[in-house]
Amino acid sequence: MEKLKIAVCGCGGRSMAHIPHLKDFEEVEVVGYFDIRPERAEEKRAFVGTGKVYRESVEEMLDDCRPDALYICVPPDQHGAIEMAAIARGVNFFVEKPLALDMKTAEAIRDGAAEKGLITCVGFQDRYLDIVRMTREFLADHTVAFVDGSWVGGIPGAYWWPTYATSGGQIVEQNIHHFDLSRYLFGEPKSVYCAARKGLVTREGYDLHDVSCAVITFESGVIADIYTGCYVTRDHPGYKNGLRIHCTDAEVDYQLRNNVTFRTANSTQNFLRVENHEEAINRAYIDALKAGDQSLVRSPYADACKSLRLTLACNESIFTGKVVEL
Repeated sequence: MEKLKIAVCGCGGRSMAHIPHLKDFEEVEVVGYFDIRPERAEEKRAFVGTGKVYRESVEEMLDDCRPDALYICVPPDQHGAIEMAAIARGVNFFVEKPLALDMKTAEAIRDGAAEKGLITCVGFQDRYLDIVRMTREFLADHTVAFVDGSWVGGIPGAYWWPTYATSGGQIVEQNIHHFDLSRYLFGEPKSVYCAARKGLVTREGYDLHDVSCAVITFESGVIADIYTGCYVTRDHPGYKNGLRIHCTDAEVDYQLRNNVTFRTANSTQNFLRVENHEEAINRAYIDALKAGDQSLVRSPYADACKSLRLTLACNESIFTGKVVEL
């Protein structure tokens, strides 16, 4: 069996959400690694045991090893030229979120990939959770009234995370998972208003908002308020992140990537996550590449652009104080 050839651009921590699974898939061979810090690429090549490290550019890697697909795991402000290099060569790609920091870049990539008929995937792994599948099935029989959600914690250690210029802010970089999951569960948003505050976090070089609340109105009529915060100190007792979904005849409590509880008048059911969502998203993308079938991916680039637009609209609302129509 001829193996699918995969190259990786960006060999930092996030790449390890994918590389171990690619290593284990029998029909996959990792053939190339590129990182601005070559030692990280060398570490990943040694871990996998196959492929070549490239030191000049991602273009050099694509031209030499000619992969079937490129995994792009780079900081948020580095998107654009890498994807365009893949598109120019007709190389399919998987990209980690956030897929860009502005819609002009994302839409150019979206349109270029569509024109070439490339199979794409964005790393919204929550869509591949078994407990999310169960939630969608449960909601098919219940009417959602409103939703409240949260992603609250501290500040990650990545150098690019604490500034809007390099991360896009916590909504765009981190809580985009909840905004994407909300689209996946409740349909397309119609408008959003987002309020935020500063003053809780004092850190040199930090310019993000410490906490925000976005109120989203969906075309279906569902209203969701989603909180985002990075103000939590080490002394905090812990925060239960996830989505609380309030139906006319039921309650759903989705705890982030851990469990979901369904409550009705007659029963309470709790289900723990069983499947590995990172393995599942990689499995889905490799299967899509093998079959040449974009529909096997639950988070294609074109759809992910809509989640990016929603989170960027939250930032726009914060800075203008206005409701943003979508």
